[in-house]
Amino acid sequence: MGNYIIGIDLGGTNLKAGIVDTDGKILHRLSTKTNSHADSQIISNQILLLIAEIIQGARIKESDMIGVGLGSPGLVDKRGETVLFSPNLPRWRNIPIKRIVAERFSKPCVLENDANAAAWGEKWAGAGKEVRSLVMLTLGTGIGGGIVIDNKLWRGASNVAAEIGHMVIQMDGPQCNCGNRGCVEVYASATGMVRRFKEVLKSGKFSSLKISDEITARMISDAAFQGDRASLDIIEETGRYLGIALINIMHILNPEMIVLAGGMIGSGELLMNPIRQVTQRGAFEASYKDTKIVFSQLGNDAGIIGAAGCLLTELEISV
Repeated sequence: MGNYIIGIDLGGTNLKAGIVDTDGKILHRLSTKTNSHADSQIISNQILLLIAEIIQGARIKESDMIGVGLGSPGLVDKRGETVLFSPNLPRWRNIPIKRIVAERFSKPCVLENDANAAAWGEKWAGAGKEVRSLVMLTLGTGIGGGIVIDNKLWRGASNVAAEIGHMVIQMDGPQCNCGNRGCVEVYASATGMVRRFKEVLKSGKFSSLKISDEITARMISDAAFQGDRASLDIIEETGRYLGIALINIMHILNPEMIVLAGGMIGSGELLMNPIRQVTQRGAFEASYKDTKIVFSQLGNDAGIIGAAGCLLTELEISV
């Protein structure tokens, strides 16, 4: 048995890889832009190439490599072998990526939903080390979710549980990439926040950012820290939408912890304050009191570390 796992985190924007040890530490990393609108073969080849590059770059022996943990957005089949559908990677469908990776490198591979992997990363090596139950939301291009109950990932009857981003909070809201209307992802993902911000600018509200700019969630956050009123308002509104989702989570699952991760947590307390205000006002007191809402400790590394940890769990190697 080797000493290292390759963790892969496939996102709608970036494809990231890391060499992870059995304590959950990343020793070497690489990333590249995801060719998100490419066909499935191109994305598969991107993954294979990145794995080969990180093995070569880290100068590890093949015998030192336990295997590959792969976190992918979207729905994974019951057997954990095939990516069925991913709203933010429209042509990434029915891909037997577990078999493709395992055959290419002659090593065990585990395939997990990316947000499940990130949730397991926080449970194994991050904010949730001391709790038995947590729910994680990954706030990026879309919104993913992962649930840990009694120290085990909860995947549901069809392996598609915790699609929190597709919780409908407004039945007649804008259409989501999943096909439904009014999903929380439409309002509170980075993509949704940028869309709503542009609508505000079109309505004539003043901002230091201009509608002609290539606006990103990071730009909105930076402008908010500089006191831009329109940016502050849109982040506060985003926090309120997230708060509604968290109330539902508290009332259904009553977890010990809810972890927020992804690029949007860079807004810090500007985002967290309205989340806490809405949940304190709307959740049952017992639910709110006993559920900690925290930011990820592992940050953008949660998916890589969690994917690696999922492989160790699959192989029944103690983590």
